[in-house]
Amino acid sequence: MNIDLEDELATGMREHTADLKPSADLLDRAARRNRRRTAAMASGTGVFALAAVVAVAMTALGGTPAAPPVEPGAPPAPELLTVAMVQERAVAALAADDVQHIVQTVTYRGTTDHGEWWFDQVTGDSHITHLQAPGGAVQMDLWQLVRDDKLTMTQVFHGDRSYVVHERPLDGQHPVGPAGSTPDELRAALRRGEGYTLVGPEDLDGRAVLHLRYDFEDGTDELWVDAQTYRAVRRETVKHTPDGDSRNRMDFTWQARDAESLKPLAVKVPDGYTQRELPPIDGPV
Repeated sequence: MNIDLEDELATGMREHTADLKPSADLLDRAARRNRRRTAAMASGTGVFALAAVVAVAMTALGGTPAAPPVEPGAPPAPELLTVAMVQERAVAALAADDVQHIVQTVTYRGTTDHGEWWFDQVTGDSHITHLQAPGGAVQMDLWQLVRDDKLTMTQVFHGDRSYVVHERPLDGQHPVGPAGSTPDELRAALRRGEGYTLVGPEDLDGRAVLHLRYDFEDGTDELWVDAQTYRAVRRETVKHTPDGDSRNRMDFTWQARDAESLKPLAVKVPDGYTQRELPPIDGPV
């Protein structure tokens, strides 16, 4: 009710009751009713205030109030992940026979090397590219192809425009990708039991990931996996040495094995490069 309307009603009531005489106890009865109404309002306010205090106290003491009803169609509550759950799912995600692509950066004694690897889990074929810097000139390419228990290595040196080809029997051995990055090595790291801690969900270059960390005596081993697929996204190992820290970072992508993803594994020697001979290579692959 606004002020103008209240004033108008009050004036009208006074005009209509101007000739009426109030009884002797009218004011006393009105005062008693006002006191009872005030007491009732105070009592009600006290009840609500007490309820609020109890609710706050229960929250502080860890009491659990009744959960509100879930609205139909509301999204489910987020899953509470444990380290073991993330490890198990990340191992399972490595089971696919994809072509693995790795961008690697190694830093040691103030020198940083950059490279890319492509690795076919089915055949064991690989292609390694050594770069001056990310996106920079290619200094060297090395292809390792496995056929009939024989390894054929083709190494291309872009500095002097030369290449070498070397073949050797594998004797049942199976060449692998860069150390610490092969699916078997990732599985072994994830299965080593206690050690990893779940740092938490993070954003990695605009991608939702889960961050695992393992601390050992003289360094750390960190692994990031996609929060949806649990595929390994990055692994970074740091080792503290008297000569300074050595750091090895590997960023992973996984591509379905098809004609397009296998293209980098096809040997390509540029025209005009000269083949040169190397002495026989002995020892393990």
